[in-house]
Amino acid sequence: MKRVLEACQLYRFYHAGDEETLALRGVSLYVDVGEIVAVMGPSGSGKSTLLSCLVGLDEPDGGYVQVCGNRLTRRTEEERAVIRGMHIGILLQSRNLFSHLTVADNIRLKLRQLRSKDESKIRSLLSWVHMEERIDAYPSQLSGGEAARAGLALALCADPKLLVADEPTGEVDLDTETSILRLLDERRSSGGATLIATHSDRVAALADRVITIHDGRIANEFDQPEIRSIT
Repeated sequence: MKRVLEACQLYRFYHAGDEETLALRGVSLYVDVGEIVAVMGPSGSGKSTLLSCLVGLDEPDGGYVQVCGNRLTRRTEEERAVIRGMHIGILLQSRNLFSHLTVADNIRLKLRQLRSKDESKIRSLLSWVHMEERIDAYPSQLSGGEAARAGLALALCADPKLLVADEPTGEVDLDTETSILRLLDERRSSGGATLIATHSDRVAALADRVITIHDGRIANEFDQPEIRSIT
């Protein structure tokens, strides 16, 4: 299978005065085409730090990340933004929505950033997540489940090869979680790769593999890929 995401020996530490916190301790993982991989672990285990490093919103202090064969680490923010825009869809717990824009205008803005003028894509994306009737709503007018689905539509604007999601079902009801899982499963069947940080056993059950992180380390060592030399 073609590898979409590869992270090798990631380290990340933070300083607060004389205190040093090692948030990631040599984390390695991979995601292949058509895979859903769940990352699980207790609060404070390093999941959010890991996701930030994997999508280039944070820079690891050691190791490297490759997305679709492109080195993401140790590049300028402008270079990382280009790679993100081409290959990665990001769904954060904030749902990615600008509060002063309607659902449609949030997606329209993203399409403009992608230099796309295809207005029909707005309705097709919202139809896919069953949100077409809320096209003119503002984020403050959405329920938690609606915001989650609108955020998912926004993350998938560019048809990214990789979706990285942080607790996409964390604040939704059972029916909405079922709907989101069904959408992710549909995406997998068309070759889309997904990495999800989650506490949900239902998300874990959908995943092809579950990686457990604890205290900044991968707990299930068999999920660590073979370490290759950096070229």
